[in-house]
Amino acid sequence: MTDTNSQSKTGSYVRTEILTLMTAPTVVSSRTGASTIAGLPAWLAYSLLTIALWGAWGVVSKVASGGIDANTNQVFFTLGLLPLMLIMWRSPRARASGEHRRAGMAWAFVTGILGGTGNIAFFHALVVGGKASIVVPTTALFPLVTVILAILLLHERISNLQKVGLVLALAAIYLLSM
Repeated sequence: MTDTNSQSKTGSYVRTEILTLMTAPTVVSSRTGASTIAGLPAWLAYSLLTIALWGAWGVVSKVASGGIDANTNQVFFTLGLLPLMLIMWRSPRARASGEHRRAGMAWAFVTGILGGTGNIAFFHALVVGGKASIVVPTTALFPLVTVILAILLLHERISNLQKVGLVLALAAIYLLSM
């Protein structure tokens, strides 16, 4: 049995840490030019926040899939993005213009279509009985596709050690599906 008071304190701590991370000022070191947030390199702080939020998202998605179908889940997922979209749209950077900006917006639109379609497939996997503990880590291996496409389309190169990592990721998919 879990101590409810302990869970409450842990949940409160996590919420406090996430809010701190989201609202902490980004500091740019004059010595290195690197940005930091809460004493961490900015890229790491945002990566950790992503892990925490997406981890919670995976569990909440499973809970939601028990009451609605995958398509409805995607509709409400999109509606949940609207408040964030309004906040981001008010950003001064959103008002910038130029040719690169238009191309970037077009590609962002394509990523929305790809991401939304992927979300529907993810929600279907949960609705048809997939366990969150299996579906989430399996689908989290999507960077395999990114790496392969980056090699084929963008002509990026990867090291032999990174190739071993790809093979291990493929083995992980097999092991998770057992």
